[in-house]
Amino acid sequence: MRRDSPLCYVPAVRSFAGAMSARVATVVFVAAWTWLGVAPRFARAVGGDEFDLLRFAPGGSPLVLRGRDVALRFGLARRFELTLRVNNAFAAQNRQSIGRAETLIAAIPGVRQVVGPAGLLALTVDTVGRPSAGPLLAGGPDDDASETVRQRLMRRSDAIGWFVSRDGTEIRVLVDADDLVSVHGAIEAAVASSGLVLLSGGIPAAPLWPEPGREPQPFPWWIPFALMMLSLLPGALGVALVCRPTVPRALLVAVATGLAVASPALLAPAIGLRRVAFASGLGAAALVALLIVLGRVVVRARSGLPTQTRRARVPLPILMASTLLIVAAGVLWSRVSMGTQLWRPTELFFVEVRGDMDEPVVLREVRRLTDFVRAQPGVAHAWSIADLFFAVPVPGETFGGIPASADLVRSILSRGREDSAVRLELAPDHRAALVGVRLDDESGVDRLAVLDRLDQYLLQEHRPALLRVDVSDGRVSASLRGLARGVLAADTRERVLRICDRSGRILSDVDVQTVERAARGAALLPVVDPPRLRAEIEREVTGFLEQATIAGSDVAMLRPVDRRRLVDELSAEPVDATVADVLILLGASWGRHMSEPVLRARAAELDGRIGMARRIHSARIHFNDVLYGADLPTEGVLSEEVRDATLDAMGPVAALPVGRDVPGAFLVDPTVVGGAACDRALSTAWKPRLILGILISGAVIALLLLAVGGFGALAWWPAALAPAAPLILLPALAVLPIGAWSVAVLAGALGGGSALAVAFAPGRRDQ
Repeated sequence: MRRDSPLCYVPAVRSFAGAMSARVATVVFVAAWTWLGVAPRFARAVGGDEFDLLRFAPGGSPLVLRGRDVALRFGLARRFELTLRVNNAFAAQNRQSIGRAETLIAAIPGVRQVVGPAGLLALTVDTVGRPSAGPLLAGGPDDDASETVRQRLMRRSDAIGWFVSRDGTEIRVLVDADDLVSVHGAIEAAVASSGLVLLSGGIPAAPLWPEPGREPQPFPWWIPFALMMLSLLPGALGVALVCRPTVPRALLVAVATGLAVASPALLAPAIGLRRVAFASGLGAAALVALLIVLGRVVVRARSGLPTQTRRARVPLPILMASTLLIVAAGVLWSRVSMGTQLWRPTELFFVEVRGDMDEPVVLREVRRLTDFVRAQPGVAHAWSIADLFFAVPVPGETFGGIPASADLVRSILSRGREDSAVRLELAPDHRAALVGVRLDDESGVDRLAVLDRLDQYLLQEHRPALLRVDVSDGRVSASLRGLARGVLAADTRERVLRICDRSGRILSDVDVQTVERAARGAALLPVVDPPRLRAEIEREVTGFLEQATIAGSDVAMLRPVDRRRLVDELSAEPVDATVADVLILLGASWGRHMSEPVLRARAAELDGRIGMARRIHSARIHFNDVLYGADLPTEGVLSEEVRDATLDAMGPVAALPVGRDVPGAFLVDPTVVGGAACDRALSTAWKPRLILGILISGAVIALLLLAVGGFGALAWWPAALAPAAPLILLPALAVLPIGAWSVAVLAGALGGGSALAVAFAPGRRDQ
């Protein structure tokens, strides 16, 4: 029979099977079938049959526990984001089709809820503060209507963040489902039948709150296992083909290999990782045992002679090099950072802010936080409930802002509760809200670096307790009002600079000084154009009188001469005039025709309208100074945001940072949650446990070597750990985080080195 014929292996297999003891056959059989029995559990652990937000995150972390509560409270846990790539999301056909697509998707069995852009609302507020709502995507089929819809969406940063990209090429729909994979085909069919024309054939999906064990996964579960096996293979082949240990030594090699492979994640702070470690260790032990058996069969078949075990003392160069590598890895271990990236399949993470969202000063702090995150490198977009108010226009203007009245804020939020974006980002009791952050993976900025900068902001710049100050209230001390106006000026400067930075506008030092000067002027000493201000006040008074005459049958329209006199008197009132001052002037004209309570209500309404007219008038002058002085565009969203910031500087509400124990202070409590936060919590908690697991594994291997051959065999111990040392040195020197794949390669290298050390170490009889 030819030596290279496959049939030559048959006698060797028979001979080896006869020579193999029953104990060894039992061990190999049990190891193989144990692995086969654990494999399905391993696949389920990383394949998504169960849903547990804490399975791949440190369950004892307060941040992770709060994140789980947020995910369940806001319905993020089982929600997936579908991305529909279209030519123009603002076109009439696509606007109509997206509504049909959402309806068809919601009717699919297994889909509990669909949230999409069709549920967005356009909110408006009339002159008396009554909000009304209509479909935001509504409009005719012509280009003007499409442009109007686009402008509405551009003012809704939260709608842009959730549902539509700024360039209109992506529409996002959020779907609640336990198993998205099983309904994904039906969803694609529903979108195709809706009339929505997609630019790409498929519909990418990603979880809003990623859980690594559920579909779609960050990567196929077998990739880390394959990397581990590949890095283990050189050592395992060396044991099988060169050393060919005896049966007792083979058992020790299998035990050492399995323990070494499992050690990096055996003490991991997440049950999912510990399951993976256990299954990987069993698989590695079974693989080494199988290779040893095959190696002995191959050698016997090739040579026709009994197999020989080769053992030797460790060569001095290998001992020295291994020791040097281990020492270097131990010294540089502190420079190694972890970034598991198990939670990478989504671009999103969130900041939950707890506080009274009906209070304007709290909303402004939320907006301040959102503006900071928007301007960070690596962030594609950030949004919050505060962005809703920019799309609610002030009467007489095309842009809006956060109102100064808590009652008006509450009424707008209550009226907009059915808005699809508001439902996602605002808790039903208005005591918590989400700041959404969409990362830009193409920027190359590590998401953990974004979290670090956000943490630094929350630690140094965030204001956790705010005291509301009405700078127009004469009952407040002059010093407190002056301090509040200074805060308004500083906040306006900061906000305008961040708006310009986010928009790519590079401001010179002179431009920054112009912005600062205009912000101080708007907050501390507003200027007016008397003739124009009088005309604007006359327009407000005339509109008020006409509405009052129509609404009240007991109110007579003033004569032109009386109306001019009233306008002159109101225009001559100082900026800090109160409702009582307006009541006196209005009572001189209407006092004989209505009751005192009705007259007071009318005076309060007129005072509010005149105050808003004064603010808008002065703000228009100051933001023109900013726009022209800093050479900024005078039209578009950027200019409207600058106008909104300048309008805020005019007051009347300011937020003073105070201590948490100050009576009447509003608390603002933000916490970063979501996939990126879980990734960082896992990475931080796993790093010390990873090295502890390796040390425990190293100690056990040292005991095995002592048991095998005493101190002479212990000289092989550095060679057991040395193959893994470069996988620590390289990330430390290159300042790169260790990810899940790197840990898999590290585990395989530990397993291969341990197998070689235990197999080649001389026994007591060999010394």
